[in-house]
Amino acid sequence: MSLPIIARSDFALDGNLRRGQGCDAFVALRAWNVAVFRQATPEMMAKKVTHPERGDMTFQTIVETMAGHDLNHIEQLDAVAAGFKN
Repeated sequence: MSLPIIARSDFALDGNLRRGQGCDAFVALRAWNVAVFRQATPEMMAKKVTHPERGDMTFQTIVETMAGHDLNHIEQLDAVAAGFKN
C-alpha cells in the first residue's frame, strides 16, 4: 500500500479563518486519528505501507511518528498562545 503525497501548500491558510478555527480543526482531526488508532488490530498495525518520503514502514511506525508530530505542533501552539499574552 502506498500513501498519497499531500503538499503542505494544499492546506495553506489565506488568513480568512476566524480566530481559533485552525485549532478547532487540529483538535477534531487528532481526535479522529486517535479513535482510528485505538481500534486498529495488531494485524493492521503490522501492515506494511510505503511513505512517499520515508519509504517502507509499518502502520505502527506511522502512528508513532504522528504522535511525535502532534506533540511538536502542540508546542508550537503553546508558543503562539504565549505570544498573545504579551
